[in-house]
Order: sequence, then structure tokens, then C-alpha cells
Amino acid sequence: MKTREERLEAINSIINEISNRSRRFFYEKDTNRKSYFYIAGNKNKRLWYMDKRGGKVNPYPSNMYNDYSFSEGGTLWGLMHDFSEFILTGKDTNGNNGYGGLYCPHWGYPEEDMKAIREVAVKVGYLKGELEWARLNRLKSIVMKE
Repeated sequence: MKTREERLEAINSIINEISNRSRRFFYEKDTNRKSYFYIAGNKNKRLWYMDKRGGKVNPYPSNMYNDYSFSEGGTLWGLMHDFSEFILTGKDTNGNNGYGGLYCPHWGYPEEDMKAIREVAVKVGYLKGELEWARLNRLKSIVMKE
């Protein structure tokens, strides 16, 4: 898969798409700021998440209550951790931290906005596409019935 820096840019483009649509998650109107990931450090480069309200968040596995600088709710906290895991590993991480990731039905975004967000995510290599998602869900339901 891509380099860590390329994956970071891919995720930031998804965050940008989310922040430009509907309820504008990851965007702060009063300061005109958007959340984003970045890498900092001279020798030991480390991944960070800059919250839309200016708080620096450690995006490594943690408890939501320890991420006091994260200003969104639990669904987006899970998504932020899915994103950070993808940046670090390059593996399929959508929904790993709960709430269904970009396929979550509880965002309150119109379906056409969710579809546009998912299209960006497929284009940049974060999601595999709607057909792959449907196939995985069928496999999960078969396994759970057994």
C-alpha cells in the first residue's frame, strides 16, 4: 500500500470531504478550522491529530475519556482511531473502533452526502467499495448465525 505520508494525505482528504458536507463534522465555524492529521518530530516522527478547536490529540489506542482535546462525539472518536490505524498500518480499519466507520447509519447526514464521502474514501484507497462492504457484512451475518 502507499507510504504513511500518502495515507495521511488520503485520510485528510476524507476529513475535508466530511467537513464540507451536511452537519460539517470536523469543522469549527467560529474559527474556520478543520481537524486534520499530521506527523511531527525530528528523529522519531509521530502521528498527531489536530482537533478543529485547536487541541492536539494523541491518536494512538486510548480511552475516549483520556482524549480530552477531542471535541467530537463517540462515533467520530471511533472513526478518528480507525483513520489513525489506517495511516500507521495501511490495513483495512473501517469500523474497527466501533460505530461502523464510514458505513455508520447514525451520522444524520443525507444519503447522497454519505455516498459522496464514501466515494472519496474509495478513490483514495481507504474503502474497498460498496460491493466489498456488502460481501463482508453477509459473511459476518453467516458467521454470527453459526
